[in-house]
Amino acid sequence: MSNITIRELKPEDLDEYFRYLIENFHGHEPLLLTPGDHNFEPDTPERRASRLAVIKQGLSLVAVDDGGRIVASAYSEAKVPNDLDKTWREVNEKKPTAFIDHVYFFLAGIEKRSKLFERFEVSKVLYLNILSVGKTVRQQGLGRRLVSAVIELARSKGFPLIAVSCTSLHSTRIMSALGMSCIHSENYSEYKDEDGNVVIKPPEPHTSVNIMAMKL
Repeated sequence: MSNITIRELKPEDLDEYFRYLIENFHGHEPLLLTPGDHNFEPDTPERRASRLAVIKQGLSLVAVDDGGRIVASAYSEAKVPNDLDKTWREVNEKKPTAFIDHVYFFLAGIEKRSKLFERFEVSKVLYLNILSVGKTVRQQGLGRRLVSAVIELARSKGFPLIAVSCTSLHSTRIMSALGMSCIHSENYSEYKDEDGNVVIKPPEPHTSVNIMAMKL
């Protein structure tokens, strides 16, 4: 681990970041491991524009090896109450039909129902959207190291709160070990389509999404 450096994720890293996500995140994220052909395209101009806008906030971190390749990432952004409301309105503009639309609808609903801002009486939060550790460096404490760095970054930027939607048991355990508490949880089995079918079916032991948060 001594040859791995943590630094800010920068706009010029965009190509490398998408390479990393395709190789290490999209095929391993529990939500996306639901059986079936989901026709999900991870690299589109729209996704690149969205990711770039968040990266430009300067709140995301990556771990890179001595060759400069990204091996882990913590993709974070600032959020205010209107952001959750705006996202909820957007996902409600059309009925979800594609699998990825259901995922966005489910996660947006959980974030809104968590009443994060009301609960902590804050006007902004640093939200850790994606924590991912590459296949070759797992089980070495790098995820915990990255989140610790994000917490310190949030403190240095004056955020009163940090939060994350944990979609796996592993990420929930990391956040808990670093002092975060679960403020809202919903089981995947509770989210069903209009025909009553469970839509999101991650493999065990990932059974729920947990909103973890900590005041800073």
